[in-house]
Amino acid sequence: MIETPPPPRMIPAKLSVLGTGISLPGKPRSNDDMVGFMALRADKHRSEFVGTLANQLGIYQRYLSRDLVKPRELPRDGDTNPELCERAIRAALNAAGRTVADIDLLIGHTTSPHTLLPPNIAWVADRLGYPGQYMELRQACTGFANALMIASSMLTSMAADCVCIVGSETGSTLFDVEDAISDRGQLVNVAQMGDGAGAVILSRHGEGNGAYLHNVYFGTRGLGRPSGFSLVAGGSSQPSHTVADSAERHGFINDYTLTREHGLELFSAGFEALKSVGLGTGEVTRYLAHQTNGRLAQILAPILGVAEEKFHNCAADYGNTGSASTWIGLHSVREQRLLRPGEVLGVLGAEATKFMYGGFAYVEGVRQARPAEAVV
Repeated sequence: MIETPPPPRMIPAKLSVLGTGISLPGKPRSNDDMVGFMALRADKHRSEFVGTLANQLGIYQRYLSRDLVKPRELPRDGDTNPELCERAIRAALNAAGRTVADIDLLIGHTTSPHTLLPPNIAWVADRLGYPGQYMELRQACTGFANALMIASSMLTSMAADCVCIVGSETGSTLFDVEDAISDRGQLVNVAQMGDGAGAVILSRHGEGNGAYLHNVYFGTRGLGRPSGFSLVAGGSSQPSHTVADSAERHGFINDYTLTREHGLELFSAGFEALKSVGLGTGEVTRYLAHQTNGRLAQILAPILGVAEEKFHNCAADYGNTGSASTWIGLHSVREQRLLRPGEVLGVLGAEATKFMYGGFAYVEGVRQARPAEAVV
């Protein structure tokens, strides 16, 4: 790792937020449900530990794309990654008063795609009947920030008038009781993670009084560091058949010790990025940090010097939804009308895969209609 990390890249352009939407799979699953899932193979002590850990993390329910009746399962019909994305996008389009035909560019980001190739977003385009340009980022919790940088360039250059971004995860299908029995990191995944999709519809911001975001930023502190969160199978260097043949672990590998050691500095870096453009605690009404757990406000408040009540947290209801987290969080803020017109939400995104951070400032506008409800 270099001694002095470079400052984050920042794009000051204003982008109108025309609408947001989310999609959640199935019914809420309680911590007791997760204990029951572990009990399919694990002993009573280890099974109950998952429930204890979830309670300690402040996560009390989540939505999952699988039924938890077998140690390994595929997504249920109707709740695959592309299906969740389609529903979230249609909800966002409805809130924006737009149609699929209005989209000039469709950007997806996920770590748990329907297929590696074609990309997940190709299946989403099929479901939408969208014939235009699309692209996908294989990135988790800060994929939204890089997607916004692409969207900013396309919109401000007049190459596009309307961009849709969708972040999604169906990572619960990678939960494996056998792995979790021997790997504490897998126990953390089972206790912490949830599935879902969140979408946003963007355009160039004029002089109107609608909601907009600005000062998108992205930076990294992971140069030379090992990954704190990774997928062990897939890619040309670790094809899935070699993992299966050698009985190695599969799915998400969570080195939570690295995340605990280096994760908080990412939130501090994002906080300083916003301050560098005049968005300190006096200018920011509320903060939305990446929804790692339901107790993050208690952890970040003394570190950043921000009152706990200024943090919005919905991880207690959704868990850590990875790529979908920021869009689900933003939709939650808008849906609950937590900001008055002109008030600012400071977004602090963080990702442990290679210790990246990113975010933006969201300014609430005057809205004539309530955003569409979540599609479940």
